[in-house]
Amino acid sequence: MTATPKLNPKPIRNTNDSQSQAVVITKQRDFTHKEPIIIPSHLEEIPVISAASYIKDSRNRWYIHSVEVKEVWDVHVNLFNQVKPHVLSAHDYVVKRYQELTNE
Repeated sequence: MTATPKLNPKPIRNTNDSQSQAVVITKQRDFTHKEPIIIPSHLEEIPVISAASYIKDSRNRWYIHSVEVKEVWDVHVNLFNQVKPHVLSAHDYVVKRYQELTNE
């Protein structure tokens, strides 16, 4: 049997010593919408969407993903809440029965 090696404690990093300086905004950027640049495709029959359309599509897809994940989460929470009392009562029964059998 081999001995377990002794582990050294993890070093503690003191974050109070180095305070970062405050961020100062020196100029505002102009975020006006610019017309998309359409890059022609090397495959003429396949259209290429603009960057703005691509970003809008990805945001829509992410929103749909978020809604579906929330629905799945809610279903699992509901299932857990319905099953929990039955699992606890089964656990209590098994523990009680085991104690009865081992004490005889």
